[in-house]
Amino acid sequence: MADIIILAAPGMGAVDSEFAAPVFAALREGLGEDWSRVYCDTLVCQEHLQPNIERIFEGMQKRDMEYLRARKFMLYGMAETAAQLSDIQQHGGNYEKSQEAIYRTLERVAKKAGENTPIVLISHSVSCVSLSNYLWDAQRPSISHGIWRDGGPGGVHKGSAMDLFLRLKTLSSWYTLGPTNPLWCAGLPRDKVQAVISETRGYRFRWKNFYHPDDLFGWPLKPLSPSYNQAVYRDYETVPLTDWRSASSGPQLGAHGDYWHSPLVQKMLLADVRELLATQGRQRAATAGRTRGAATV
Repeated sequence: MADIIILAAPGMGAVDSEFAAPVFAALREGLGEDWSRVYCDTLVCQEHLQPNIERIFEGMQKRDMEYLRARKFMLYGMAETAAQLSDIQQHGGNYEKSQEAIYRTLERVAKKAGENTPIVLISHSVSCVSLSNYLWDAQRPSISHGIWRDGGPGGVHKGSAMDLFLRLKTLSSWYTLGPTNPLWCAGLPRDKVQAVISETRGYRFRWKNFYHPDDLFGWPLKPLSPSYNQAVYRDYETVPLTDWRSASSGPQLGAHGDYWHSPLVQKMLLADVRELLATQGRQRAATAGRTRGAATV
């Protein structure tokens, strides 16, 4: 079994299976022998939407349009979240399918790496919204929609280690990269803009948010509402606004896809993973000491 789990969720657009490779490679190099103590996997929750989006885009190209790359980028960005939110109450709808994909991935990971293992979650772009919705529903004692309606899927005893794992209660760190959350809640009254819980109800994780100042889709989160201000540990600019490249280039589509290559993201993630591995090592040693002591009595 692994000492920690790292899960990476992709952002908008057609999913490239190697999307998280830059982050995983940086961790592998930085951790050295400790890399063997880490279980890494990807978590894809919008794949079922891609055939529909591609069909629409192909049909639209029968008309004359400029900026096709930018149009496709925006089509994916808006459609992936809108499709989920449009049928939130429907059994078997897109909202539920996205949550099922998250749930099944967590189920598989628990069997491979252990259901008590701490999780480091890295989500990009629209996946930040999907994971936020999943967490929000999992944190409610009762919910009338999504995968957690009526207490969640059958076959898992409520309060068991597996149930806690599937509800992400072993989550230790959450890195959100270029989150699009404000695009979907900015029209709500301030008191209705609510973040997931990071410090109570059995949850204790540090939420770090990263955004590029020229990324039109990626936003800081703490200013959204008092709830977000409390839940998010800190917003980090991946590039200073005073950087000459930002000042001269203006809004960039490319910036939204660069988070996996960000030196700041990789550096902070490596430090957090090292700290978590050290903590796990101390806990394992203490447990082994207590076991040996009990055996000698």
